[in-house]
Amino acid sequence: MIDIVNSLGDLSYWTQKTVPEELRDVGFRTIKAFGAKSRFFHCEFFRLNEDKEGLGQKGDYVALEVNMRPAGGYTPDLINYANSVDCYQIWADMVCYDELRHEKLDLPHHYCVYAGRRDCHTYKHSHEEILARYGRQMKMCDRVPDVLSLDMGNQMYVATLDTATERDAFVRYVQEQAPAQAAKD
Repeated sequence: MIDIVNSLGDLSYWTQKTVPEELRDVGFRTIKAFGAKSRFFHCEFFRLNEDKEGLGQKGDYVALEVNMRPAGGYTPDLINYANSVDCYQIWADMVCYDELRHEKLDLPHHYCVYAGRRDCHTYKHSHEEILARYGRQMKMCDRVPDVLSLDMGNQMYVATLDTATERDAFVRYVQEQAPAQAAKD
């Protein structure tokens, strides 16, 4: 994230349809170690791209942080749209009843993807072109509050898509910058 902020890059992130078994195991063991029950939490892990002495070997998951709160930004919205659920209702059911009462959980139906844009860049595709192309899949489209804009950009688009190929094409389309114009003589 710090590289995106420092370079004024464009942020994109998305939900996954499946969680690798090794990551699922590490996540469950982490939450068990913290004794978290009937509460919102999220864990952040890195997967090592190379061996790191004192941390682990290439491919290992390394914990960055564990938070006893919902993930930040628009992540709860992405979870809701990807799964056709209300994660806050799920949380309320767990707190009040220690069981799900109002939601049916299935495997995620879609990828839900966030693509942000910055006012300081000129993009190849206009806001209107994005809406024309992805309007049926668009779930959210709005200005990002100033307090979040340094990290997340100034304009955000959230869409649900069925395949990783469609997801990646959406991000490219939204964030493709216009070619720099040649200096005039």
